[in-house]
Amino acid sequence: MKRNKALLSCAIAASVLVSAGCASAASPSAHPTFDMERTNYPSEATKQALYDELDYQRAVQSYIWAQPLVGLASMAEGAREIGIEPMELFIFDQLEQVNQKLQTGNDDVVYSFSYFDLSQTGPMVVEIPANGQYGVILDAWQRPTEDVGGVGPDHGAGGKYLVIPPGYQGPLPRDGYFVSQAKTNTGMLFLRAVRGPGDSVASAADRLRATNLYPYSQVDNPPAPRNHNMGHDDYNGLTRRGLDYYTLMAKALRTEAPEERDRMMYGMLAPLGIKPGEAFEPDERVRAILERAADTGRKMVANLEVNSRTDRPSVYPNTQWRNPTGMTHYSQELGAATELDERAALFRYGFAMQKFLDPNATPPVNTGAAYLTSYRDSDGVFLDGSNEYRLHIPANAPIRGYWSASLYDAEDFSFIDTDQKKPSLSSLKDLTKNPDGSIDLVFSPNEPEDPLKSNWIKTIPQQGFLVLFRLYAPTEDYYAGKWPLADISRTNRSDK
Repeated sequence: MKRNKALLSCAIAASVLVSAGCASAASPSAHPTFDMERTNYPSEATKQALYDELDYQRAVQSYIWAQPLVGLASMAEGAREIGIEPMELFIFDQLEQVNQKLQTGNDDVVYSFSYFDLSQTGPMVVEIPANGQYGVILDAWQRPTEDVGGVGPDHGAGGKYLVIPPGYQGPLPRDGYFVSQAKTNTGMLFLRAVRGPGDSVASAADRLRATNLYPYSQVDNPPAPRNHNMGHDDYNGLTRRGLDYYTLMAKALRTEAPEERDRMMYGMLAPLGIKPGEAFEPDERVRAILERAADTGRKMVANLEVNSRTDRPSVYPNTQWRNPTGMTHYSQELGAATELDERAALFRYGFAMQKFLDPNATPPVNTGAAYLTSYRDSDGVFLDGSNEYRLHIPANAPIRGYWSASLYDAEDFSFIDTDQKKPSLSSLKDLTKNPDGSIDLVFSPNEPEDPLKSNWIKTIPQQGFLVLFRLYAPTEDYYAGKWPLADISRTNRSDK
């Protein structure tokens, strides 16, 4: 029987969004009514109902507004929960595991992170090692204070970066540093060690261990680098859920001075008990409202991502492959407006914006990386773990590094977690090739027959997933569209 694509799309979208969303797609949801007394004054019951609705609406909008802030704060909180201290570099020295939760993380590149608070350190030195690293120093809102490594001003040669707190007026060195001023006190260093063919994970992790963060006040006698090897330890860097989202929001805002662009939001947060410099102690009524708002806000932001109202063209305009960001500029500002929806969608999907990823930036030819996201198959239907799909990758990929394809759960955007424990495949692995050098990847709940077993990623029936395709050090041919990459195609067609 021929598929009804619209109904199937609704069914898969329900794994990400509120299940009732598709049933009333033709008209907005019914809105609550508030009965007034004969005198047109609200009764006591109506008064409370209006305030409950007002606080709920403000809580939902504050959820969307704070997604980049809470997303990064969640990563730092996850580190604190396992004993990692500020300015200590935690390194995924065994690559990211499925129990180490990040939004659209990577298990081929060796990741490392370090969170910091400039209000405690003053100006901070960040020493970046040479050879094969690239990353970014982020502020609390995931705006890039500065790209580092191969995509930064050191161009892969390594160097010393000096990060200045907001409002700092003290002395600065005249030379020897790449100096940049942060807009917030808190932030995070995100640094990747990219492996080439034949490079071991251990050697890539060793390169990262030379990274060092310390207060500029210690420049005459700098401390030794502090590292924490993640091994196979549990880690939760996903955006927090429920009331925890607002608790972490309140904690993050306590350390920062309000920016002019956010003054109205601070006014909306005040009745919810979230105020700069004050403890967050919601009563039972507010807690219930925030729990409900967190559920709605989470689904709204997911909808902004998977059903974007912003065009996200890729180098393959007639396919389902999209640019992972709809933001116009890494500053998150566009003319008179903050790109509120676009940044919320991006940081629900992943983490860390870099200057070189800005859609208007000059593409990083032969360095950095290019990213392509797909939520749908070649028919425009959401990817469903119950089905079998193939991704055909032509020979001679336009890269100096390697490519990888990773699968993520559509509910929280972390690695799909199956008994296979293999959410990614890459050109670094021993994959079966076709006679012409191309490669077919299989995404399905059941293992395919030889010779494609090595090219298989197991999926979970009735669970939506997405695919992120990465190309490291892409060449000019990639940006010119000279290397075709077709859509993901569904291959089990018994229902047609």
